[in-house]
Amino acid sequence: MLEEHGASRLLTSFNDAIPGYVFSGLFFTEKYLKKNPEKVRAFLRGLIKAFAYIQANETEARKWLPKYTGVEMTVAMKSALREYSDGREPEESLYRQQAIMMKIGYLKEKVPIEKIIDYNFLPE
Repeated sequence: MLEEHGASRLLTSFNDAIPGYVFSGLFFTEKYLKKNPEKVRAFLRGLIKAFAYIQANETEARKWLPKYTGVEMTVAMKSALREYSDGREPEESLYRQQAIMMKIGYLKEKVPIEKIIDYNFLPE
């Protein structure tokens, strides 16, 4: 968006600098998961369907961005979209990201991914 308005110039993307970096995730409390497992599953099914729609209809999907994000259409049409998947991130990407977090001091030690990631609520 800054580049579109002439305020800056993109030299490299974050994904080019750190390929496969996971930018976001979804978190639910154990209490919520136990009380609402079908709501969580339904939400995740819808999210995965939205990812598939974006992949198959990128231009049409971008047209919704101004309405829901407030960005101008010219920005929406140029903005980078991440690669969407079935919601599962490759384990090696998560461990690589964890190593970065340890190096900069956000984590003290390596944590087994299976202790912090649960894909059981995602559709098969």
